[in-house]
Amino acid sequence: MVTGSSSTAQQRCAVAEVLARLRAELQRLDLWEVSPPAADRLGSVQPFSWDTLMFPQWLQWQFLPRMSAALDGQELWPSDSAIHPYAEECLAGRADDVRELLFLIQTLDELICGAGAAPMVSSGRH
Repeated sequence: MVTGSSSTAQQRCAVAEVLARLRAELQRLDLWEVSPPAADRLGSVQPFSWDTLMFPQWLQWQFLPRMSAALDGQELWPSDSAIHPYAEECLAGRADDVRELLFLIQTLDELICGAGAAPMVSSGRH
């Protein structure tokens, strides 16, 4: 087991729930891809792999696997997260309703930073 920044069992459970909801929301919005991008596109060292991946691709092929590995104890638990501002920028102007996706990303930021003690509620999108 890899150790690093600590997290509580309750925090990890909440993060796991939000990750599952995030995956479902990406699928609902038709942003989920069946095949991964080329290996060289996954090796970017830039934040959010902005130079090689679209933001939803980064969520699917980089963020979700890393967070799953952290939940399993195979990767360090992140000590900070600030994905939401970049998500807002990347998803601005989309024709589809991305409020729930943005809400889930903001919730993850809060949970990872330890501020997610409040119960999760929906963003209001139905």
